[in-house]
Amino acid sequence: MLFRRLYKFHEQVKSSWIWLMLTSYIITALLSIVLHGWQPGQKGVLLDGYLTALAGILTTIVVTTFSFVFVALQLASVQFSPRIIRSFFEYDHFSRFFLWSFLACVGYLMGLQYFGWSEASLIYPKFGIVGSFYLILMVFPLFIHHIVGNINASSITQNIARRTIEEIDELYESITPSEAKTGKVRILAPVSGYLDSIRYEALEALFPLEKEVKMTVRPHIGSFVIKGGVLADIDCPPAMRDFYAQLIKPIQGCFVIDKFRSYKQDIPFGIRQLVDIAIKAISPAVNDPTTALNCIDYLGSIIQRAAQSEANSREAKLLAQKNIHIREFSFEQLVDLAFDQIYFWGKEDYIVVRHLLKTITNLLPFMPSEEKLKVLLRQVEDLELQYLHDEEQKGKLTATFPRKEHRNSLRDHLAEFYEGALEAIGEKTPTSVALAGKQAQFRSSLKAVAKCYE
Repeated sequence: MLFRRLYKFHEQVKSSWIWLMLTSYIITALLSIVLHGWQPGQKGVLLDGYLTALAGILTTIVVTTFSFVFVALQLASVQFSPRIIRSFFEYDHFSRFFLWSFLACVGYLMGLQYFGWSEASLIYPKFGIVGSFYLILMVFPLFIHHIVGNINASSITQNIARRTIEEIDELYESITPSEAKTGKVRILAPVSGYLDSIRYEALEALFPLEKEVKMTVRPHIGSFVIKGGVLADIDCPPAMRDFYAQLIKPIQGCFVIDKFRSYKQDIPFGIRQLVDIAIKAISPAVNDPTTALNCIDYLGSIIQRAAQSEANSREAKLLAQKNIHIREFSFEQLVDLAFDQIYFWGKEDYIVVRHLLKTITNLLPFMPSEEKLKVLLRQVEDLELQYLHDEEQKGKLTATFPRKEHRNSLRDHLAEFYEGALEAIGEKTPTSVALAGKQAQFRSSLKAVAKCYE
């Protein structure tokens, strides 16, 4: 909580030239006064060598840092837009402050020596020394963190959207939206961004226990929410609406909205990153299928752990005691997110298709229930690989995989999947008609695969 408040204060300071200069000057001046009072220095002792060394260090940091920054910006401009280089300095106050403050400090240190103000007993060199260490130990690490965040695609898109919205607000008058009469107390998003997390314990402590009152959280963790969009609805009797209206602000504070998604409470975010890496790896521009296979392996590991976990999280159970219901991703949604897009972009690469089949086959024994087993069985059916053992679709097969050894290799892995599915269904002793039907279907498909080898 304290760290987030400090971070917000830091972001507010970065957004204004005046705040940046004022904060830095006050910190440096106070520390210089303290240093001067603690160590006044000896008369007649010159600090020229020390000041020269500091000036050299600051110059080296500026030159080296901006060399790397411009290389990174050049790569980012190729991926996104060449106009981001211009906006990097034109709209980014902190980057300009970093450059000019370092240069100003170097000029100040050199000026002390030129005008003969480098004697240790004077406060002027102490101001330069403290300012140099403040820039090196405080501003420089913050600038590195700032650059890493601002070259990120989410930051670039957010900054573009923010500046455009500010221009709309400046040029046009706002229209007051009409409030929907739902009979519920609505918790609206104070800003646009990604729902990073929910402070579950704070929300549970804040929300009173009333049987006739129900709160429903609308977006998933990791969803993008628009300013003014509905975060949650509180369904309560009319006589209690005024009371819950007073809780809108505190409840809003329980929803953490940021410009980035994070791993905290956001399980699909890790899956999304692995899928993105895999898709880029199998693209013609990169052509690195080994990385894609590596991602599929670890996606399988995540799905296995999700399969062996309960459908509702500990936090959801905690909030349910207060009649607060949050949206969570189902196992089926996680499986679709993990495999669908990789198959879509890699369905013409037999290595990718074969590895997807192998990974899903390896997951079958870990399914603890019929419902989760059916999710994996449907996943392979959605791949539409029936043409591997369907004579009527042989033309499609040879067009997609022209080499006979590739086709036979895919048939081997599809047969292994059918065998694994039959074994998993047999262990579950299926009670549903659908799963019993799958059993008969897979036996038939397994025989068809055996007849289609070339």
